[in-house]
Amino acid sequence: MFNDIREFIRKMDEVGECKIVEGADWDLEIGLITEWQSSVPKNKLLMFDKIKGYPPGFRIATNLFSTVERTALALGLPSGIASIKKMEVVKALKEKLKEGYSRLIPPIVTEDAPVKENIYLNDQVDLFKFPTPKWHKSDGGRYIGTGHAVITMDPDEGWVNLGCYRVEIQDKSTLTIWMVPGRDGDLMIRKWWARGVNTPVAIAIGLDPILWGASHFDLPWGISEYDYAGGYRGKPVEVTKGITVDLPIPARAEIVLEGEMVQGETREEGPFGEFTGYYATGVTQVPSVRVKAILHRNSPIIHGAPPLLITSAWTLAHSYRRAANAWIELDKLIPGITGVWLQDYGSYRPLVISIKQLWDGHARQVAMLALSIHQTGFNNRFVIIVDEDIDPSDPQQVLWALATRCDPENQIDIIKGTRGSVIDPVLHPDKKKRGELGLSTAIIVACRPFPWIKEFPPTIASTPEDLKGVQEKWGKFFG
Repeated sequence: MFNDIREFIRKMDEVGECKIVEGADWDLEIGLITEWQSSVPKNKLLMFDKIKGYPPGFRIATNLFSTVERTALALGLPSGIASIKKMEVVKALKEKLKEGYSRLIPPIVTEDAPVKENIYLNDQVDLFKFPTPKWHKSDGGRYIGTGHAVITMDPDEGWVNLGCYRVEIQDKSTLTIWMVPGRDGDLMIRKWWARGVNTPVAIAIGLDPILWGASHFDLPWGISEYDYAGGYRGKPVEVTKGITVDLPIPARAEIVLEGEMVQGETREEGPFGEFTGYYATGVTQVPSVRVKAILHRNSPIIHGAPPLLITSAWTLAHSYRRAANAWIELDKLIPGITGVWLQDYGSYRPLVISIKQLWDGHARQVAMLALSIHQTGFNNRFVIIVDEDIDPSDPQQVLWALATRCDPENQIDIIKGTRGSVIDPVLHPDKKKRGELGLSTAIIVACRPFPWIKEFPPTIASTPEDLKGVQEKWGKFFG
């Protein structure tokens, strides 16, 4: 496991997975290079230095986890697992995630905090000292918060939350944070305001892979991402006391921005190219942050994770992680689950679950349960259930099952009023204004009909055991 983002980048450089890019412009060019390279097979982690208009050493790292290989290394999965099937990666990650829940380890406080190597207070604050990119052509500004965590504390219960909510620079000492209503950070902020108190907040940029991943791992209310990351890594996260806020901040973060959110103080935010693949939110008024302190390491690194159409390019194991977490939850509720996968394109990912059918109606019951858990019940338009002989991560197999095992008249159901979001591109603007955010979800059963499953025509596909035998015999011949 890696203690900070620098250790991870250093390791990627050692194994030939890092490319230095010098002289790029923060204004769109870095975003364009990131998008272009993310779709290149065997792409590299990109480290931008000597950025136009900024001194050497003020750097931006992108595409950290845009290959399965780098993702597996970041998550501490077994060596070589990236070369096998996606479902094997999901299974391995499922076990790692369960470890994280089973052994929460609180953070430890240290005064040896690299993030405090440089401290700027009050009038010294200037957010434009960092080469923050304008990531997409139609973005409304420069977003310093894409690969980061917003740190807040619950004023009633005292636990600390880290959430990855987009952060835009408004001026040299003001930020805006855009949150989906109902997220943990949003609920905490409103609790402070209900007391008539400004909300203390810190934005930590450039974190170790597991701590950053935990900031968007959809943990249950009351579990701190610090504790979960410590449990996953097997050792506590190092934190240090904030300079101007009473919050624990990651001691080995690259940059921390401390401030407060005052109720009623808002700024125009957006538009921003979001994870749906669209500019769906436009320009809105959102709470602003008065930045009171900037802390950063020498030669700081901004972790850039701008949303792109392929989610693996800007997240840490997004599809793998959500699939593994959903599998953990489904196993608690119903037997027969043999695989879970979310397609890795765009936000509204079709969810595919493979099952060993045990009773008539089993497939629909699994689908309904999947819509009732957080990992797969949010922003989900399609739930597809397939038999255990189908690999849910293989689009070709899933399409074959849809084409040959699904009777549309009898095996497709539309569920109205499932949980949606304001960033839904199909949601009419008038509905957004009224707060009507529900969507419809199609449940598609692409399984052999259970009442006559034994009479269903057998497949011509060879068994994995038969294929394994011939592969072992002839593998050397075919190289």
